[in-house]
Amino acid sequence: MEERYISDTETRSLRDNLHDFMELVPKNEVFEIALDYVANDPEVKKFLVYIQSEEIPMIPKIVEYLKEYKYVSAFICMLLKPQSDSENICSVSKHG
Repeated sequence: MEERYISDTETRSLRDNLHDFMELVPKNEVFEIALDYVANDPEVKKFLVYIQSEEIPMIPKIVEYLKEYKYVSAFICMLLKPQSDSENICSVSKHG
């Protein structure tokens, strides 16, 4: 009977593989590069200001009020909701 070779990917978890990959990454060099961009790149600076702005927490609410969001969410709800349920929580005009 021939022995079968079992590769590492068959016995190791994704976490193990990610850990091994991260061990190959020169973390100090990546950190220094990131700090250089934060300190010197005008686009990165703009991005950091933007993600800390008051606008970011409002994005989910803005998206909820888009008619496209309403149509897609209603369609998904319709697909997931049993036909016999009389309450129509899938209404496209849910938010007005």
